[in-house]
Amino acid sequence: MGPGTGGAAMPESGKAPKVTLIMPAYNAAAYISASVRSVLDQSFRDWELIVVNDGSGDDTGRILTTLSDGDARLRPMTVENGGPALARNRGLAAVKPGTEYIMFLDADDALAPDALEYALSGAEDGAELVIFGFSILGADGSRRDYSEPEQLLSRSEFGARFAGLYKANLLNQVWGKLYKAELLLDNGILFQDCRWGEDRLFIFDCLAHMQLVRILPECKYRYIMHRGESLITRFYDRKFSICLEIDRQAEALCASFGVDEQADFRYMFAKSVFSCLTNLFSASCLLSKEEKRAVAEGIIRDERVLRRCRNVSGGLAPKLLCAVLRSGSVGLNLFVFRLVALAGRAAPRLFTALKHRK
Repeated sequence: MGPGTGGAAMPESGKAPKVTLIMPAYNAAAYISASVRSVLDQSFRDWELIVVNDGSGDDTGRILTTLSDGDARLRPMTVENGGPALARNRGLAAVKPGTEYIMFLDADDALAPDALEYALSGAEDGAELVIFGFSILGADGSRRDYSEPEQLLSRSEFGARFAGLYKANLLNQVWGKLYKAELLLDNGILFQDCRWGEDRLFIFDCLAHMQLVRILPECKYRYIMHRGESLITRFYDRKFSICLEIDRQAEALCASFGVDEQADFRYMFAKSVFSCLTNLFSASCLLSKEEKRAVAEGIIRDERVLRRCRNVSGGLAPKLLCAVLRSGSVGLNLFVFRLVALAGRAAPRLFTALKHRK
């Protein structure tokens, strides 16, 4: 689908822009200049960037002040530290009436120079949600792309593709998407303060209200992994309860779309459960051995885990790990998922590839 919005004029001061981008930022001084400049360099000019400085203790605020000097499209605001969900909600509350579209961007990521122009081209048919591809860029120079062929999907058609898009990792992140502002603001869609999984819950809330979705194939969002960063470095004490809530909402969406439970949904749930167990071995987990054992036992004895972690798609590895889950042995689960966590730290590039495998 060819772009048709390039070269649009910059918005007049005080006037609502066509697109508002919202960026939460916490202690992002090392990266935020590059992220903001990826917006400043967009081929499409009628935008506004709201950067919510989430109580940073570094030079994030000063850098934003410098970057915004002379460009009214960049609106920095500082709030007391409350986490990315609350920061994004503050950004949503600051969107000017009359804004047509909203996009989210993390402070250490970047957009391709034509990302806005490309995303807007996908909204020309009235799509309320435009989903485009993204790239994970490793600190070692590696690149892994995630995208699907171009599609324009009605609500019922999206229901038939829901499982495939979910498994393709295109519904897990709030970024890499263009939202019709009315879809979010008129329905009061906000982020839950979960610290993990809030993106997916937000997306599912959007999907419950949407009628038309456009999928675009090119990767225009750049998720940048910095040296020393790992997908399993942080411990989340509420991770399993959120994992269960995400799966319940996925089931509810399936019912609203009129589609049956599928192996791909069980696979995605199983991956989240695996993540909950490897989470016990993250460097920041301070639980004692006995506490870890109690958490693991609660996970593998859970009714939903026993019911859903079977007949999954995804090949041999997830099937074997599901067999470990259903074995009922707490010791075996702790041993196996400790090995998985160690493998993730020893070979993060391979771990990322396996974690996001379609």
